[in-house]
Amino acid sequence: MKFIFWIYQLLWFVAIPLALRSPRLQEGADERTLQKVNFQKVDIWIHAASVGEAFIARQIVQNFPETEHFTILITTNTRQGKDILEQEFQDLQHQITVVYMVFDQPSLVKKAVAIANPALLVLIELEIWPALMAEMKRKDIPILIANGRMTRKSFQGYKKVAPLWRRLKPETILAISDENKTRFQQLFQQSQTFNVSNIKFDRIRECQIISRDNHNRQSLVLASIRKEEEEQVLYIIETLIQQFPHLTIDLFPRHLHRVPAWEQLLQAQHINYAVKSRGSQANTCPVVIWDLFGELINGYQRADAAFIGGSLADLGGQNFIEAFMNGIIPVTGPSIFNFLWAGETVFTEGLVRKGHNKEEVVELLKDSLNNPPDRQRLQEKANNYIRLQQGGSRKTCQHIVRLLKGPSEPIREKT
Repeated sequence: MKFIFWIYQLLWFVAIPLALRSPRLQEGADERTLQKVNFQKVDIWIHAASVGEAFIARQIVQNFPETEHFTILITTNTRQGKDILEQEFQDLQHQITVVYMVFDQPSLVKKAVAIANPALLVLIELEIWPALMAEMKRKDIPILIANGRMTRKSFQGYKKVAPLWRRLKPETILAISDENKTRFQQLFQQSQTFNVSNIKFDRIRECQIISRDNHNRQSLVLASIRKEEEEQVLYIIETLIQQFPHLTIDLFPRHLHRVPAWEQLLQAQHINYAVKSRGSQANTCPVVIWDLFGELINGYQRADAAFIGGSLADLGGQNFIEAFMNGIIPVTGPSIFNFLWAGETVFTEGLVRKGHNKEEVVELLKDSLNNPPDRQRLQEKANNYIRLQQGGSRKTCQHIVRLLKGPSEPIREKT
């Protein structure tokens, strides 16, 4: 183990100067290398890598019992994560410090842990850093993984150094599904692994059904479309505009640098289109390419049907919950492994529909356009589904307080 960490230290010695050439990592470089220390001793250290983990960390902090008063250090790797974490904490009873995460170089981590000296380390989802966890183990500081999830691909990678992870196993792991629980147990050989509802559900508000103006043109949203599935999505566009002459298709590429590529694809098939930021033609063209941020939710609320991208190629899908919580039953392709934590209920209750190929996706979208759902009934089913999934934040806080204060009685599994 000493030899492994000697090599690890050497790799970081080479990697840090290279990493700091990145503009993204240059910001906060003095905090990442501890040239500037903006924290002190705390009760809890929470690490939230980026945006998604930052929202989860914020949800946890906001759900501690009102009787508790903690000093909390929250670390993150990105500017976006830092911005999220620095919001909405002013009125809480805790003393909270947000800084960039130190690089996982063993010597840097040892210094950071000596300064913070937390009573507990909380890692969000799959932020398992060897040097950080090893130093916590050396100082006998308990570790908790919150909202734990591990993809099949990640599990196969981590298994290659399984003896290392068994030496660094957390005291408690809170996994978001049976599948994730099994992977964590196999990797860490940790029996203190529990099922806890995904904390992301606690952030979802009630289903938003808005009144819609009468309109002659039906609307289809193609959301978060990835490069790897563009040809298949182009087939969907061509097929549907032939069969629905008054259909408007709002196309939302997952990455905006793909907008020029979409223009070329549509031009090659002689399909009229407009780019939303360029003017008023968006009202007359069958396809509108949305190159503006923050408009997808509005698109769902005015749509008659929706397809969620990242699912026709083997990419794991994108967030389909946003769609049915805004009044539309979305269709996905077969690849949704990133969102299996949502559970089979979304399919059995008809909140999401899945096609196994582009042809099935087209048929499901045609059915949605021809037979729009009862939006009031959809609202009731969506709200019931979300309510049944919520509570992960509260349960996670119970485990954290228990580790901080010592077990008085065991926390029971969620049934």
